[in-house]
Amino acid sequence: MSEASMRTAHQLHFGGQPSRTNTHLAAIERAVVYLGVFLAPYATLRFSELFFTFSDFFFCLSLFLLLITGRIKSRPLEQTTSVWIFAFTLLFVGIMLGSLFNGSPQRGLIVMAQYLFAYMILMVILIREDPREAYRLAAIFLVSVVLIDIHGIITFYTVGYVPGDGKGVVTGAKRLATVLRNPNLAASINALTLPILLFFWSSGRAKSYLAVPALAIIIVTVVLTSSNSGLFSTALCLSIFIALISTPRLILRLALGMAIVIGGFALFGSREMLPKTFQTRVLGALSSGDISEAGTFVSRAELMGEALHIISEERIGIVGIGADQFRERSVQDAPVHNLYLLLWVEGGLPALIGWMMFSGAGMLLGLAILKVGGDKRALAAVITPILVFLVIALFNPHMYARYWTIPLFLAFGLGLAELRRAVPRVAPRKNRTVPSG
Repeated sequence: MSEASMRTAHQLHFGGQPSRTNTHLAAIERAVVYLGVFLAPYATLRFSELFFTFSDFFFCLSLFLLLITGRIKSRPLEQTTSVWIFAFTLLFVGIMLGSLFNGSPQRGLIVMAQYLFAYMILMVILIREDPREAYRLAAIFLVSVVLIDIHGIITFYTVGYVPGDGKGVVTGAKRLATVLRNPNLAASINALTLPILLFFWSSGRAKSYLAVPALAIIIVTVVLTSSNSGLFSTALCLSIFIALISTPRLILRLALGMAIVIGGFALFGSREMLPKTFQTRVLGALSSGDISEAGTFVSRAELMGEALHIISEERIGIVGIGADQFRERSVQDAPVHNLYLLLWVEGGLPALIGWMMFSGAGMLLGLAILKVGGDKRALAAVITPILVFLVIALFNPHMYARYWTIPLFLAFGLGLAELRRAVPRVAPRKNRTVPSG
């Protein structure tokens, strides 16, 4: 190809548009997706009562710009993309079969539209080929969550509960809900975001003078939420990440650090330093061993019992009772706060298996990183949020809100960046030929 033809091909990128135009559109799209990621935790910023947030609007605009500039990737998750798509297909078939057979197809379409956006469209938007974009998007989301936490902590200790029609940043029970307006949700989002901070810190991309205060802010936030599930998820996150990247030297340092913290608290601290609600909801259950004291455990256990009863009574296998139908049958008029049981009841086993396969796709990505000898910190950044996500699902109904899947996709982006960096190192070794004798 001549130099002139090469220059012409470089100038024409998509639909005959000049490359300069596409360059400008690409820059605009980056700014738009940055804004969408930053606003993602602000779920209360939405259009009327419709679950379509300001962040969703910017994500839709980002998708439109990616389409017109021809920058949509057919395989965002590389080889695991087909597994992810098959998982969504099973989820869709399960929910829609149950909804069609039980006279609620419109509810099925509404619920699946939410899942489509959260699990498919966001995958296309957030998984970027450029490693620098993966790092930036993850950092933006982390900063957004930390800012929300700082605002919440300041409000907790200065303003406190402000009565109103909606839920406040601090609830009437003196639990920190942040701008998410839900204490359990606020704690869970922090637990899902924590692996990003730990990855940046352990890889040296975030210095200790930034990472340590951010870690302290996240832990204080989780304590102030007085969320048993959130506290457990956060502890699990720290344990898994540390276990995956640990070395004997690191374990020794952590052991010494924990000994100092525990010893200092024993000498100079007291239980009274902790928030009253935390003492009642969390420490009360831990000290007495009575799990019924752990917040709303009793009512949630009753909902799970109802779900198991319906599954057994109606012998739900392939076809469930349809989207949002458990709420209609429940004596508490609420969905069961256990996504595994909820999907089984409403979408049958196809929906349940499909949703669990999402995590399986992430695990395959982690195995790919391990196979090529990639950085174990990137491996931890991928595996940890998946396991935390699976645990959080034990305490939540439908998880199609965007703030659930965004941390996962950002973590996958970090893992894919490491995978692409490691593969060129492995390929030359595989291509070597053995000299003939």
